[in-house]
Amino acid sequence: MQKAPTPKAPRPVPQRVMLQPADLGGAVPGPVEDGFAWPLLPQPCADTPVPRPAAGHSQAADYGDRFRVYENVARYRGDGARSYLAELKAQLDRCGVGGGGDGFHPVAVDHLGPDMALFAGNYDEGDRYVGYFVAAAGHYVVVVVMSDARLGAPDMTVLNDLGSAAIRRAGSARR
Repeated sequence: MQKAPTPKAPRPVPQRVMLQPADLGGAVPGPVEDGFAWPLLPQPCADTPVPRPAAGHSQAADYGDRFRVYENVARYRGDGARSYLAELKAQLDRCGVGGGGDGFHPVAVDHLGPDMALFAGNYDEGDRYVGYFVAAAGHYVVVVVMSDARLGAPDMTVLNDLGSAAIRRAGSARR
């Protein structure tokens, strides 16, 4: 009797796809600390699932003396990355908050091209937030999250620049 073939384990996301020290002002990324409260693959509507990736990789780094940057790159099969972005944007429309409460607040959608969103994760009744840049690049979804230890409000322009670098890295990689 012949054994059924064992399914292949998903290939990990290669390190070259991730933001590098040159992108992060010289900071060397490391692991995401235990207890990080924000999702690295956002799902604004808690009761509605989003497409799940085949593999993912996360890292974190200090950016200057004010910001902490988190990155998650998820690899999808087929058209899964674009499907995730379509669902994310629909959930931001349906379940996002208007800026005065806890949850997600859309800032810009498709502002640098298709399949991307810039939004805030609000907390402390909307007085503090983290910034999110999420985009599909080929088979990858890149998520860059920025927090600000001093003011509780990240620099969305810097976040947008880091997100653009993340798209270039993921877009230049082969599956």
